Amino acid sequence: MMLRTSFIKAAAIGLAVACTSLFAKATDTPNQYQQDEWSPEYGSSTWMYENSAGLFETGPLDDYRAAKRLFLNRQFLDAAYAFGEIQTKYPTFRLVDQAAFYEAKSFEKLRMHKAAREIYRDAIKRYPQSDQLAKYHFQLMNIDYKEGKYTEAMNKYQYIAQKFGKSDAKADADYVAGQIKFEQGLYKESIDLHASIPPGNANYLYARYTMGIASSRMHKWNEAENCFHDITEQPVSNKSERDIQNAAKVKLGHIIFSAEKPDIAAAAQIYGQVQKESPVFDEAMLGITWAFLKVHKPDEAIKYAKWIISNLPESFSVPEAYLVVGYCNYIKKNYREAIDALDEAGKRTEQPIVSVASRDSARQAFDAIWSKFDSVQVLALDLARQLPTPRVESKRKALRPTFEKVHQAIEDYVTFMQRAIQSDRFESNRKRILDDIGPKPMPGPGPRPHYPPNNSTPNDELEDDL
Repeated sequence: MMLRTSFIKAAAIGLAVACTSLFAKATDTPNQYQQDEWSPEYGSSTWMYENSAGLFETGPLDDYRAAKRLFLNRQFLDAAYAFGEIQTKYPTFRLVDQAAFYEAKSFEKLRMHKAAREIYRDAIKRYPQSDQLAKYHFQLMNIDYKEGKYTEAMNKYQYIAQKFGKSDAKADADYVAGQIKFEQGLYKESIDLHASIPPGNANYLYARYTMGIASSRMHKWNEAENCFHDITEQPVSNKSERDIQNAAKVKLGHIIFSAEKPDIAAAAQIYGQVQKESPVFDEAMLGITWAFLKVHKPDEAIKYAKWIISNLPESFSVPEAYLVVGYCNYIKKNYREAIDALDEAGKRTEQPIVSVASRDSARQAFDAIWSKFDSVQVLALDLARQLPTPRVESKRKALRPTFEKVHQAIEDYVTFMQRAIQSDRFESNRKRILDDIGPKPMPGPGPRPHYPPNNSTPNDELEDDL
């Protein structure tokens, strides 16, 4: 699970300056700035400087705010250029270190890790006294984590823990280190790292979710249930937090459904709390179908299963929905319908959803585009370090079509790999469904399916959805 962070919008308090007499006499040096004294933000409300033509222009604070708006509007390439310009044009500006952070973060958001790394490393050298220093080090650790360079990331974690143990970045580093330990299968170490993150921290919900999955992998069901329950009780403030809370509700429902003494009604109630727009809504709906089947209400189960099939055709829950339809029709003695549904469930689970051949093809296409993406990063970083002269603007404009084409190819590959990961997680369920189908039911006396199913629970294993 990659680190989820949010950025606080800078307040828009631009106070107009009506006359230049409010300022001390300006010098002829373009980078010599004057400040007014009205400042409710950053110590000054407006910066002005006299350019080579003797004209006063607004300075770094207005430019910083404009660049921040581009970042918040997810115009990351334009934001990178704007934050880079601030550092070049206003090297003594009090927020120049933050401009460096957001320039690097803009490139990072575009998956331009090479460019981002260079900026963070340069900022560490240029601003050794900055309160952003811990963040620079953490972001370098986070990039290593995203690229699967776990040894390098953990080395950086040790440095952060030693040098910046009391900084806000330490909790971020704990979270990423915990994710690394989880992916390495070191579940106890992962839980210990995540447990240090307190309620109210931006990483808290995600840390508790990983702790719940890790506990379930260790078959510590009470601990897993407590972690997921903690998440459901926390207030959420954005879509990402709502998504993780919905995922926790689904996992909590699975635990209650599959307990030694299951409470099917309670599980169904929790599934029903998941919002329709949630990425795990299909899994919640599937949980409800199993709940109805478990209490021998096949008509209600069929209704929910068919809704999944009709409305979420790309969902990984569709094969299991057909399995439920098959069992329900068997109970209702609709043997022909049962055979058809079980046949369809079998067809959809005979092979992995994302094939090996499709993975190889996607990887070859990715490798072919990556070298070009690397050169795009180098050029974009160079252009971000230059003032926007007509010549530079022309180069930026010429680069954009190539950047957009290459970047879209990278995003398409990332989307494909996310589905491939989902396919891998579905593998255990795929094999279980094939086992549960068993011999096909025949009209009248004859072979019957394995009912109840071999593992009559919505999912074979609690897995990380997000």
